[in-house]
Amino acid sequence: MSGNLVVKRRLLKVDKVVNEVTVTEAVESEITLPFKVLKVFDVMANLMAVTSNVRAGGVEVSGVIDKQLFVVDKGDLVRHIPEEIPFSIFVPLEGVEPGMNAQVNVRIDSVDTDLVRYGTVRQVIMLEIFVKVTVTKQINVVVDVIGPGVKVKKELLKVDAVVGEDRVKKSFVETVILPITAKKIFRILPSVRNVTAEVKQDNVIVRGTIHKQIFLVDEGDLVRHAAEDIPFVKTVPIPGARPGQQAQVNVDVMLEDFELIDPPSRELRQDLVLDIFVKVTQTVQLDVVVDVFGRGIRVRKELLKVESVVLDLEQKETVRSTVTLPIQAIKIYEILGQLVNVEGVAGLDMVTVKGILHKQVFFVDPSNLVRHVREDIPFRIVKDAPGARPGMNVQVRASIEGDITGRLTGDRKLNQTAVLDLFIKVTETVQLKVVVAVRRIKPKIGEAAVDEGAVDDAAEYGEDSIKATVEDEIIGEIIEEIVEEE
Repeated sequence: MSGNLVVKRRLLKVDKVVNEVTVTEAVESEITLPFKVLKVFDVMANLMAVTSNVRAGGVEVSGVIDKQLFVVDKGDLVRHIPEEIPFSIFVPLEGVEPGMNAQVNVRIDSVDTDLVRYGTVRQVIMLEIFVKVTVTKQINVVVDVIGPGVKVKKELLKVDAVVGEDRVKKSFVETVILPITAKKIFRILPSVRNVTAEVKQDNVIVRGTIHKQIFLVDEGDLVRHAAEDIPFVKTVPIPGARPGQQAQVNVDVMLEDFELIDPPSRELRQDLVLDIFVKVTQTVQLDVVVDVFGRGIRVRKELLKVESVVLDLEQKETVRSTVTLPIQAIKIYEILGQLVNVEGVAGLDMVTVKGILHKQVFFVDPSNLVRHVREDIPFRIVKDAPGARPGMNVQVRASIEGDITGRLTGDRKLNQTAVLDLFIKVTETVQLKVVVAVRRIKPKIGEAAVDEGAVDDAAEYGEDSIKATVEDEIIGEIIEEIVEEE
């Protein structure tokens, strides 16, 4: 028929933005010290174990503020007091429901301290919390319309189409032989390092290392430190995954239980659980139809609010520093590192990534005792990013590649080198009304002709009448459908 339309459509599965907000919240705490102090010398604070829970009407953000308080006592000595402050903040967001996805970034804006009395310090920590909520949605978009007298308006859309995602758990029951005999275990701090993901056919292989810091009390009632690394590998089934696609992986480790067997002893049993979340995406670039013009043409549109990908960057950077140890060291036992307050800011054709490399150095002194010193190294990295503009969104995934190396030089000097692995994605939140269905209405004899132009008419023309039959596909082939005149 001369009036037939050929409608070409594509099925996309994308993360549709529901809502986002940045809020500032205060966390207050008061600590009573075991001695009298003259003044507060310094405060260092870092964020640990930040988690989010999507609830009706908002997102609950929880975590721990790990704080190091340095004070001057009445003998003019500087003393160190560690403190952990848990927090839980509900961030209200309209339209949010359980089961949606939350992207959360929390950073410490400022820390104010006030010496209330000689032995009491009041603290106010200001947190800046960014929350973005998305929902994974399948949508059939029209990519072309061909027919007599038809004109099409298109816009280029570049998005991360979701192939699939899953969350799995992996349990470990490990028995470690400690380097020295312990009377009791003081504390165990597990963390995950060197996580990698390899996308295979319908699977993602996740590899990494569980790194544990074990603080124990020896037979002389001294607190000692021991470290242990446990490599792990887990295959996560993701139907539709193919080599070359991107995998976003988040791995958390929890210590469920531990037991020192027949103390005092060197045998320590630990129960660990890994929580592994994997999402596989594929960057898709296509022209989508945003309007159709022609006699008798009616369209149905849907508002699509998505992250349009501007560019991806993957980079390795080296951070070097030198620390002066408080006493002489005969050897370095271990250097632990953690990246905190990492954030990216888009500029004109550039991206700036800044953060803090937080390090804990364990070393052996001339008396063969294990000592500990902390160090925070701020870093700032500027990278070329063609197409980036101020105000665009920057997502940064940063990790420390391998071990931090250290070399003793001179009197109490320790030179350290860390290699950072950075993945930077620049996106722009766009709102587009895209065409999801098209039909031509033929006027009846004696009636006025239908005006040319695109008319939104969801009530009279439903999407179901030409719905695609590829619901199980993630990114379908282009589907052509003949729409006849009525």
